[in-house]
Amino acid sequence: MKEGNKSKKVVISLSRRTEPYFFARELTRLLLTRYPPERVHTVVVWTKFPQVVLNTMRDVLKKYDQVYVHLTITGLGGTPVEPRVPRPEEALSHLPELIDFLGDPRRLRVRPDPLAVIRRGPEVFSNIEKAAEIIRRAVQLGVRHFSTSFMEVYPKVRRRLTYLGFEAVELDQKERKEIWETLANAAAEGGGTLYACCVPGWPTSRCIDGALLKALHPRGEDCRTDKPVGQRTLCGCTHSVDLGWYSMKCPAGCLYCYAEPLRS
Repeated sequence: MKEGNKSKKVVISLSRRTEPYFFARELTRLLLTRYPPERVHTVVVWTKFPQVVLNTMRDVLKKYDQVYVHLTITGLGGTPVEPRVPRPEEALSHLPELIDFLGDPRRLRVRPDPLAVIRRGPEVFSNIEKAAEIIRRAVQLGVRHFSTSFMEVYPKVRRRLTYLGFEAVELDQKERKEIWETLANAAAEGGGTLYACCVPGWPTSRCIDGALLKALHPRGEDCRTDKPVGQRTLCGCTHSVDLGWYSMKCPAGCLYCYAEPLRS
């Protein structure tokens, strides 16, 4: 670590490795004991459940100077693809309260992510059209930043889908570009921006952006803006500490999960 970084407060990521909604008590205990408010610049929460911020973890998160939320609303909640995830209408209904809690709509990024087309026999589950609707509704409520990617069919994802009787419909580059243009326009119409999260062929973006977090900080405090060692080439995120483990297996049941979901 460079000498100048030693004095900077840390950005906590909660969590890229699991859904905090299901482990809120343990994660908040770890947050307070390992990274008390005086050591933390920003707590970045990644979730599909707005209530984990608004209810379950609210009293703890209020102790910290700044909270930034990545709220994933794919449009597939409540379907066989995301069986134990809130339906999009429910998640979207919490946006005004969530923005009020965060204090600034720029501290909220909505993620219709990933974009997926999955088939089970004659049934097709797709969020391509729903993603555009989600972006338009979020823009109307003041959200300006959006991120998405295309579902990657890793071997373990393919095995899971096959085992459960599903099949991924993979999109070619032309289809991806057409979809992206539609979604980017939906964001731009309301003054928003759509970012690609580790998508080959698209510009690198930062889901955790130290410069943005500094600009949004109530006192303008500095944090690290260097890229962590060992990070994926396409990921532009700046330094953070992820609080969570893949062993915290998520029971949400998302078929495309890249981690190790808990099977019921």
